[in-house]
Amino acid sequence: MTDKIRAVIWDLDGVIIDSAEEHKRSWYRLAEREGLPFSDQQFHDTFGMRNDTIIPILWGEMPVQRIQELADLKETYFREFVRDTAAPLPGAIELLTALRNAGYKQALASSTPIKNIEVISEVLGLEKYLNAFISGETVPHGKPAPDVFLKAAAELGVEPAESLVIEDAVAGVQAAHRGGMYCISVAGKRNLPGLKAAELMVKDLTQVNLETIRTLA
Repeated sequence: MTDKIRAVIWDLDGVIIDSAEEHKRSWYRLAEREGLPFSDQQFHDTFGMRNDTIIPILWGEMPVQRIQELADLKETYFREFVRDTAAPLPGAIELLTALRNAGYKQALASSTPIKNIEVISEVLGLEKYLNAFISGETVPHGKPAPDVFLKAAAELGVEPAESLVIEDAVAGVQAAHRGGMYCISVAGKRNLPGLKAAELMVKDLTQVNLETIRTLA
């Protein structure tokens, strides 16, 4: 890695917004509609993965077309819920603004489908800050593979070694490091070893400013 960070790549859920509750409600609504079992534990065990990985874990192998049908329905429910509830997490908009004003390139790189990203971006006005929006649906492998972050860096025109990822999941920290990038983990009240593996672990983004990022490298 280099001694200078030129770009910041943001995860979405748990970093810019907390939409875990809306995702959980969506899975429960889907399960009820389809007469399938679902629990809080299953939700927590699979949160942050792509739907084409989650659904076989939850309900067993099935045709790809059926997986896509269930995934599309779940995300339709999610967009209904999140449009009414989306709000930025503490420090997120302030840091996005400071980075933009300081000339950093910024991208969003999330496992969530692009339609979800578009809805949340519209509600929060994220286009003002971000130069690129990358969905995990558009790359071959989900986190902890680095594909989505590498695509974001390429679209921003920067080297991975000049990039900083802001994540809240262990798989995201692993993906950042596998891509040769710096990482800040947003841990909340968690104290997971996998989050401590980031170059910096914070409770929330009120603990991060431009000087934090400039000195990280």
